Amino acid sequence: MSARLTATARREQLLDVALEVFAKAGYHDTSMNDIAEAAGVTKPVLYQHFESKRELYQALLDEVGARLLKAISAATSAATSGRQQTEQGFRAYFRWVADDHDAFTLLYAGGSRRDEDFASAVRRVTAGAAQAIA
Repeated sequence: MSARLTATARREQLLDVALEVFAKAGYHDTSMNDIAEAAGVTKPVLYQHFESKRELYQALLDEVGARLLKAISAATSAATSGRQQTEQGFRAYFRWVADDHDAFTLLYAGGSRRDEDFASAVRRVTAGAAQAIA
């Protein structure tokens, strides 16, 4: 018998699975059923953590955006010149794209721009990344 996950661990697991599912199928072609099935949980368990698909997607955009900004900030924190900051920032960005392709897909190719709230979240991440790199 396996131990139950804590609420925090379950939420992280659901976000990880949702990222994979949304990256493959996009927002509109993904259902909460698809995510619950992929995570190996029931829909009620999924709804304990996220009230709606929209809330889950928004949480995922926020999480993915935070990871990107953290990667860029960590890479540029020791820069001693503007040029070095820009070079290290771009390297970190492209490393993030290569290492976290599903996250990149979610932000920039997953249909996020069709919904104004989602598009706004993507613009905030993009602006934050540009500011951290520049």
